[in-house]
Amino acid sequence: MVVSGSKSNEIEWVVSEFRDSGFNIVLLDNPDRYTPHALNIGIKYSLTKGADLIQMLGAHSSLNQGYFKNLSNIAVRETDVAIFSPCYDFFQPANIVEQAIQLFHLSRLGRNWQRIYHVPSPVPGFGSGAFAVRSEVFGKIGLFDERFIRNQDNEFFNRAVKAGFRGFSYPGLTYFYRTRQTIQQLKKQNFDYGRFFALDPVSHSLKQAAPFLFYSLLLLMLLLTGVFNYFGEAKYALFTIGSFMMTLGAYLGAVMFESFLRIIRNGKAAVMLPPILIMMHFYYAMGSFTGFLFGFDRFSGSKKEQ
Repeated sequence: MVVSGSKSNEIEWVVSEFRDSGFNIVLLDNPDRYTPHALNIGIKYSLTKGADLIQMLGAHSSLNQGYFKNLSNIAVRETDVAIFSPCYDFFQPANIVEQAIQLFHLSRLGRNWQRIYHVPSPVPGFGSGAFAVRSEVFGKIGLFDERFIRNQDNEFFNRAVKAGFRGFSYPGLTYFYRTRQTIQQLKKQNFDYGRFFALDPVSHSLKQAAPFLFYSLLLLMLLLTGVFNYFGEAKYALFTIGSFMMTLGAYLGAVMFESFLRIIRNGKAAVMLPPILIMMHFYYAMGSFTGFLFGFDRFSGSKKEQ
């Protein structure tokens, strides 16, 4: 466990509770106070102790009973797999807003965790926030890139796949995640994710690029409409503004269709899904524009619980 800052006394108490339960836990300090630094500190320590398999576990989360026993059995059996991820689940929501935020994470137009939510058999890919990595992966591709205050797991997994390693999510391994509990917290999280997407877009999936590409397309069509109007090309201006309206309409239609399916499946909390999806896409895109235009100087808003 790697900690830093004013919470160290509280975490020392938590560590003592685990020790009393029979776990062998070492408390390591992270003076830089950023997540990728904490991960690298823990990985380096584990490698010096001869670890064969190293589990990453983010804040706001918990694992199912028997997780590490199941992980050990899977790792012994699946010798051609190098990165082992759990299926995802959530803590009981405190209110309807938190439930709607959970649906955003499951939605195909949100975080798309549905693909690793209660799956009956192993599925390719990995789950950000919690995954176990064989030591040989670090030996070949190195540690987490500490420039990525956010999205460090996406960048790491992209390098691992390029190096020929395989990753799967498995039933029997469950990661219980506590989502952000307010819309304001979720907005900030998605802005930061979008900002660090811009640091290396190639290391992210096309889906993760979608908000930036979508808003770039809308801006381009509006710009072309203004240019054509300025030069008196009404026919072309009409075409570009028509394309703008059709693109926007198709997007809103997709949001409403996805939300309708969620209402049928998940009930009234999904009524809040359309504004959440639209808002989070916008903030992710604005984060990306900010990253491309203004760079990546560290700022206090990017600090994250270790």
